[in-house]
Amino acid sequence: MALSRRLGMAALVVALGAWLAASARAVDPKYLPGDTEIIISINFKQMRESEIAKQYKEILEQARGALEGQLQTIPAAKYLEKAGFDPINDVHAITVASNGSKEVENGFLVIEGKFNLEKINAALQELERESGDVLKISKIGATKVYELTPPQGNLKIYAAFVNNSTLVVCPTEAGLKGALSGNNNRGMKETIKALLKTTSSKQSISFLATGNALSKLTENAPIPNGEVVAGALQNLDGISIAITLAKDIQFQLGINAKDEETAKDLAQKANVALLFVKTLATQKAKENEELQPLVEITKTLRVSNDGANMVLRADVSVENLEKLIKVLPKNFNR
Repeated sequence: MALSRRLGMAALVVALGAWLAASARAVDPKYLPGDTEIIISINFKQMRESEIAKQYKEILEQARGALEGQLQTIPAAKYLEKAGFDPINDVHAITVASNGSKEVENGFLVIEGKFNLEKINAALQELERESGDVLKISKIGATKVYELTPPQGNLKIYAAFVNNSTLVVCPTEAGLKGALSGNNNRGMKETIKALLKTTSSKQSISFLATGNALSKLTENAPIPNGEVVAGALQNLDGISIAITLAKDIQFQLGINAKDEETAKDLAQKANVALLFVKTLATQKAKENEELQPLVEITKTLRVSNDGANMVLRADVSVENLEKLIKVLPKNFNR
């Protein structure tokens, strides 16, 4: 039974990470485009070194073994080996940026990790010779640029190593030049700059977006009252969400207001709402002792303001989360 709950917990953590990645601040903002309105970062190194990862070491090792087996089946496996690159251990963080549109060509990717540039360049030169027109290597200044044209695809991908720990990937050569110059983020919205202050390299997963970008993403989406939701999001300056795996799981929600005074007012109103939530949770726990973990979680809820940002934080222990996963479904079905 205990193993089953642990497996369920591990699956939940992995699913959370996968969900955010599919939708995926450990990165220097100077590399990001000036029109950025959405940023998703996944800090694999922080997660691997967290107390929770150590607690589920056996399960994660099994997952690692399965993933390594899958990697060996891909055509590029031999080039990864020649490059001395281990995707599981050598990738430290991935950051995806977008201007908020749903078009793939507006994406921007920064991969941080441990790269042996001498071996990688040699492996890619061999791949260029063997791949025909799929890979072409050129230069911008002294920096090698890798132009990838997937078979039967119209979208080109440009990539370059800014240094031995940062790889930039984008769909345009102009975007790559901007990242290499370090001036890519000129004109970046103040909302994004403010939201970036609510994130840090110590977080496992972070997501931030302007209200305008969120509104675009929900347009014509198959959700109830989609138009109402899109309108409400458009009136929101921006939000950030972060999850940190440590000894416990730390959640953070940031809301960007138009100024510091508005953020203070939001924080005061949110604290009043928290009192109601805590009281309600306590009442429910008196009716059903199984809901006591919910009370423990609400006790950790706290609101503050940081400049123009209102920030809500909570800490959830693995033990309380496991208990809630077990009892909530049957309570909802009553």
